Amino acid sequence: MYLQAFRIIGHPLFPDSSWIQVGRGLNVLRTQDDVQAQALLAILQTINPPYDCQQINPFGDFSRYASNHQYSRKIILSKKTAALAIFVAGPQIVEELAVLDPILYETDRIEIGRRRDYSQWMNFVELAGSTRWSEIAAIVDALLPLISPEATQVATVLQAALGSWQGTDRIRGLGARQLKAQLQTLQAHLPKEYQTRLDPCFQAIDRALHFTQAKAIVAARLPLFLSLAGATAEPPAMGAEAGSAPFNFLAARLRASHADKASWEHRLHQINCHLHTLHPDLHLCFREEGALLLLESSKGTTPLLFTELAPIERILALQSGLAVLHEAIYACQPIFLLDIQEINLPPQEQGELLDRLHHTCAHRQCLVAPDSAFLALCSNTYRETENVKYPWLRLIGT
Repeated sequence: MYLQAFRIIGHPLFPDSSWIQVGRGLNVLRTQDDVQAQALLAILQTINPPYDCQQINPFGDFSRYASNHQYSRKIILSKKTAALAIFVAGPQIVEELAVLDPILYETDRIEIGRRRDYSQWMNFVELAGSTRWSEIAAIVDALLPLISPEATQVATVLQAALGSWQGTDRIRGLGARQLKAQLQTLQAHLPKEYQTRLDPCFQAIDRALHFTQAKAIVAARLPLFLSLAGATAEPPAMGAEAGSAPFNFLAARLRASHADKASWEHRLHQINCHLHTLHPDLHLCFREEGALLLLESSKGTTPLLFTELAPIERILALQSGLAVLHEAIYACQPIFLLDIQEINLPPQEQGELLDRLHHTCAHRQCLVAPDSAFLALCSNTYRETENVKYPWLRLIGT
């Protein structure tokens, strides 16, 4: 599953970003200034973050009032979406969802939003999450007169109950359960050759339930937005605990799926083997220290925390460490967010960073908030090479 587009609404710096299309690989934001790019990434992360939105409060700076000329009204946080994104599901997920309901074969795009009150919503693009009564009314109306004559009282009761439905009514919740029971009663009193005609109605009635189940499957496979900002802090300012925070978030989820210590240790060994193949030159390895999961490099004589590596190596180590843990949990790559302004790389090293990101992002998505120097570098490189040298580089935004 990967990100196709996103939109931010109501940020103090921009009322509406409009839809920003995202490509595979490396995506560099072009905005009016550096601060806007930082804000876009920070709010985009709220779609599926590795933290509790209620505790972090990322929408704290958003206005609580909407202004219209000289009037203003208080915003109902539960009805106002601040960030929304469209993801594309892979064929395997689509097939799994279609087992629940064949209608889910009709789209591979999933829209997810985060409201101002931090509640989340999910839709399958161009598919209604429930059936309207008008979609099955004709079938039911045609079958009601076919109820056997000895069941006149049943027919009367059913006609009264079904007559309360309006064409635009959505079939879901308690109403769906009651309607299904009523149609099962109708089916039992129909001639045998007509009973299967209600099967499409039962499928339609169950659509809301099926979509709820499908959303749970998607939520379990939805990639996290993981910030690489942890790689930018200098080691003295970042203790082991702070540097390990994203790893511990993922490790806690991974541990929960292993019932005993031996199982967990075996899993961690497999992850470390995978991690070593990504950057053999860095000799990366996870090590447990109490409740923490630390990422170390043993390329020298003494093991070093990833925060003690050179800046570009820190980014690569953090990206690889998060990728292997995320893949073990969600069976897909995360979506990386990188704020270049926090790195403070000298211009001569930014070219090296671009080269390294080009290789590591060939099969990953990474969104970058550049500083002016990095944006100029990407723009010039993109234009001069006609995107041949950097096929995974894409400049997005205004």
